[in-house]
Amino acid sequence: MTLSYFDNKVPHLIEEYYQLSFTENSLPFQSTVLPVGFTHITHLYYGEQKAFLNKKEMVLKDTIISGQFFRSYQLHCSAPSLSFGISFHPTALFKILNLDISTIDNKHISLEVFHSDFNAQLLKVFKTFSTPKDIVKHLDHFFSNLELNTNKTTQQIDIAIDLIKQKEGLLNISSILNQVDMSQKTLETQFKKIVGLTPGKYVRLYRFIKLMRKYENQEIAIKDLLFMYDYYDRSHFAKDFKLFMNESPKSYFKKDYPLLKAVFKND
Repeated sequence: MTLSYFDNKVPHLIEEYYQLSFTENSLPFQSTVLPVGFTHITHLYYGEQKAFLNKKEMVLKDTIISGQFFRSYQLHCSAPSLSFGISFHPTALFKILNLDISTIDNKHISLEVFHSDFNAQLLKVFKTFSTPKDIVKHLDHFFSNLELNTNKTTQQIDIAIDLIKQKEGLLNISSILNQVDMSQKTLETQFKKIVGLTPGKYVRLYRFIKLMRKYENQEIAIKDLLFMYDYYDRSHFAKDFKLFMNESPKSYFKKDYPLLKAVFKND
């Protein structure tokens, strides 16, 4: 299994590009995939992967759009495969497609089924693939020339996202409301529509992800991280851990998750 990340020149829309490949010597492959607060579009050049959430199987092939996930899911691969993907800024898909992003929460869906026109446009770009550097160049050009659906509401949600990132998830909704020009009800409704999760869920997930990245990068001891990220004791942390990871910390730390570790180390 090899996971590689690539920078981009459209950071207002794209968080990162990535390439994921599985060869015979890494198969069969199975791993937990933790949500990281982004939506994604992934194109499989060959092979097939499967995602499992709550015992529901989702076949991943061709071009897939993935909504926000609040809990981890299982990724399985039994044959060689190669995919190239796009992780979007939290508000980007809404600006591009002008659709309620919460409708694809916890789902991997064929992009052709979800939005055939956008799928056709992206396929033209994906088919230019020769090297990762080449596809990144073409995707940057494609996204930099898109007409976006932006207005005062998207601007306010971007302010909220920037604040959450700046504070590493260590804030409450009141802190966000102090910085945006909207009521709590409007914030809740529009944030979920544009980002895919409620602001409360997004903050909680973002805080957990930042903690796990620091832990996996061995920046600081876990007991100090719990204090730093406002977990008042280990049971509080264990509750969030079980929620997001679908297993206990004790179980997780006994296992080796190369895909998760590669994701956490990319910051």
